[in-house]
Amino acid sequence: MIFEEVRLYTARLEDIKHFYIDILGLQLLEESEHSFTLRVGLTKMIFMRSEADQNPFYHFAWLIPTNRFQEAKAWAAARVRLSRHEDQDETYSTNWDSHSLYFEDPAGNILELIAHHPLHNESDHPFSEKELLQVCEVGLVTEDVLSTVDELERMGLKRWREISDTFAPIGDANGLFIVVKKERTWFFSEQKSNIYPLEVSIRDVGKLRIG
Repeated sequence: MIFEEVRLYTARLEDIKHFYIDILGLQLLEESEHSFTLRVGLTKMIFMRSEADQNPFYHFAWLIPTNRFQEAKAWAAARVRLSRHEDQDETYSTNWDSHSLYFEDPAGNILELIAHHPLHNESDHPFSEKELLQVCEVGLVTEDVLSTVDELERMGLKRWREISDTFAPIGDANGLFIVVKKERTWFFSEQKSNIYPLEVSIRDVGKLRIG
């Protein structure tokens, strides 16, 4: 599935606007006093100022060309501090046949760059921010993973790989909801997941608001 638009909330709007535009070099599409919109390949990412007395943070992943992972890692490492897990700053999933790395933005959002090798989306260009293909994962935190999976299946979305009562990927390699149980620790992070509002628009499915 394709995430055409992802809308997230933040208490640190100015800080992360500087991060995404000036440090990572992403394209700014529009901005206002209360929001800004980025272009990430096929996806529009909108960050909204949080009105509630909270500090929202999310997990999301950007898809990269399968043959550019090491270049993408060098690109990211020159701009941010890569997250580490068991003294490693990258990971390979045998179940997914994918390479990933992680880092955080100033608001605590947990970003992932992931190369899904079965997609065969190779690029002939050196890696840069223009090679970010789309948002391909959005973390969806819930009190009850399996009932949330049932709701998503009623919308026409499919389970992808194995699921459990604490973790379930829903969609496909181009676009996944990473459904996790509240308080589960995010991979490559010490942060425990929490429920914050988010809105997505999915191609051929429509808009979905959570929280």
